[in-house]
Amino acid sequence: MKKVVVIGGTNIDIFAYPHQKIVMRDSNPGYISTSLGGVGRNISENLARLGIDTTLITVLGKDEAANWVKTESEIIHLKLSVIDVETTPSYIAIFDEFKEDLVSIAAMDQLAALDKEEIMKRKNLIENADVLVMDTNLSHETMDFVFNQFKQMIFVDAISSQKVIKIKPFLSKIYGLKLNLIEAELLTGITYEKMDDLNKMGDMLLERGVKEVFITLGDQGAYYTNLREAVFRNAIPVKIKNSIGAGDAFFAGAIYANINNLNPLSFAMGNAVLNLSDEKAVYSKLTKDILERTVRELNL
Repeated sequence: MKKVVVIGGTNIDIFAYPHQKIVMRDSNPGYISTSLGGVGRNISENLARLGIDTTLITVLGKDEAANWVKTESEIIHLKLSVIDVETTPSYIAIFDEFKEDLVSIAAMDQLAALDKEEIMKRKNLIENADVLVMDTNLSHETMDFVFNQFKQMIFVDAISSQKVIKIKPFLSKIYGLKLNLIEAELLTGITYEKMDDLNKMGDMLLERGVKEVFITLGDQGAYYTNLREAVFRNAIPVKIKNSIGAGDAFFAGAIYANINNLNPLSFAMGNAVLNLSDEKAVYSKLTKDILERTVRELNL
C-alpha cells in the first residue's frame, strides 16, 4: 500500500449559520456548529477514510481541542506527528442564507512552529512516503526546504489568494496543484473571461513544470489539465449543507485517484459532491466504496 504524508494545518472549525439573510453590522439569529478542520487535516482525514495509509505532520495545542483531534484520528486510522504549541489553531466562518461562506478568519499563527527544523526531525518519515501533500499555511522557508529536500510526487493546495503567491518559485517541483479561480488568476496573471482562459492558465502552469493542474470554479464546475489532455466539467447540482472543506475533499479525491490509477477529475468532483452534503468539513460517512459508487452514479 502506498503511503502519504501530509504537512499542514489542523484547526477547530466554528461555523455560524443565519436563519435568514444576513444583516451586516447587526445581530443575526442563527445557530453554530463546531468540527475538526484545517486544510492539511481535512485532506488527511479524507485520504484516511478512503483507506490510504496517511500520516499528518501538524501543530496542536496543549488543550482539549488537541485531545479531540487525537481521538478522532485514532478512530479513522489517521497517524499524527505533532509539533506542540500552547493552543490549537482555530477557524471561524460565517455563512449566508445559502450556506455559502460569507467571511472567515483563520487564527493559525501557531503554524510558524512547523519550521524546517521540525521537518528535518521527521526526515525518515517523509522519505518513506510515496506521496507528499502540503498546504500553503507553511512558511516560505519551510516550503523551500521541503521542495529541495524531498523528491516524491508533491501535491499542493493553494488555500487562499493571500498565500498562493508563496508557491510561485516552486512550480517546477509541484506534481499536482489545486487552485480556485481567484488563486489561479493571481498566480498566472491571466483574467478569466471565457473558457479558453482556463486553457491559458493551465498551459502556463504546465510550462512552469507542474504536471497536473486542478482549477475549481464553485458552482460552475472544475477544470483539469496535464501534458496529455485538458477537461472541463460542469458542477453537479447538490443541496449544499456546508461549502467549507469541499475544496479539500476535491483535492483528496484527486490524490486518491492518482494513487489508484483512476480518473482524477471524476474522483475529485465525486468527493466534493459528498462533502457538500455534510455540515462537517469532511463527509462523515466517507469510504472508498461510497466514493466509487458516487462516481458511477453521477456518471463522472
